[in-house]
Amino acid sequence: MLKKLSEPDDQPFLFELYCSSRMAEVRAWGWDEATLRSFLHMQYNAQTGSYRQQYPEAESYIVCQDGQRAGRILIHRTPRCIRVVDITLLPHFQNQGLGTKLLQTFMEESREQNLPLRLSVLRTGRALALYERLGFQNAGESDMYLAMEWNHETCKEVTAHE
Repeated sequence: MLKKLSEPDDQPFLFELYCSSRMAEVRAWGWDEATLRSFLHMQYNAQTGSYRQQYPEAESYIVCQDGQRAGRILIHRTPRCIRVVDITLLPHFQNQGLGTKLLQTFMEESREQNLPLRLSVLRTGRALALYERLGFQNAGESDMYLAMEWNHETCKEVTAHE
């Protein structure tokens, strides 16, 4: 299900994945295709650079489903926590339980390592309901984001069927 990122072979896929996560928002601005792609490329490069600067030792994995590339997850492990820096799935792989399975993989690692699993989510993001369903709890807020944490000692157990 997870394949270690291969630089630079996976870069075209990662860019298209990023585009898929922003396309509806950006298309609403009415830009022509060339301007749109140029903007998305600039934003993708900024995000990639920011992640490298903030989480230089993070591990990036391509998420595969039935032999197809379905998305990406970026994980940063420290002695104090496991952080899901980014998780993105292509639209046609969403709402099929794949995100739940991915998170449960790292929830299990969190349990085994006795470390909290942390992530941030847009306050208005669709993924918020998933994180809450899996037992992540609010661990702080900003104007746009919620910091969330899952800790095996304080969170309920949730199965993939729930």
